[in-house]
Amino acid sequence: MHIWCLLFVPFCVAATWWQITRAEDGNGLSYLYTFEWPVFALLGVYFWWQFLHTDYDAVGLRGMRNQAAAESAGTTDPSAASAPTAEPLTSTNPVPVASPRLDVDEEDPELAAYNARLAALASSGEKTWRMPEAHVARRRQ
Repeated sequence: MHIWCLLFVPFCVAATWWQITRAEDGNGLSYLYTFEWPVFALLGVYFWWQFLHTDYDAVGLRGMRNQAAAESAGTTDPSAASAPTAEPLTSTNPVPVASPRLDVDEEDPELAAYNARLAALASSGEKTWRMPEAHVARRRQ
């Protein structure tokens, strides 16, 4: 990543200089590119900086698991919790995902109707170009 950044930024500087010379020769579109290449260089440096300084144990799915493990251990610091006990990755369980727990005693009637409609659509078969009428969803007026 360091080598990529060391090569990319000087390339952007050279491209900026090249576009400046083309703009001075009368190419109007090169004025836009004159400002575009430095932006690319800044973005490259920004992403390189983020790559170096991102704590991958605190972001993404791993961060959510660490935070959940910290909450279940009773601490507020995710780094203080031990590694979360997740299911092993297998071919039948490629990504272990915890299902959200709802603290509602009864189901929302609108959600139940929506789920019933989805179940009816799923049971009627897949819509294909041969059977376009299989899944015609129309609203009642």
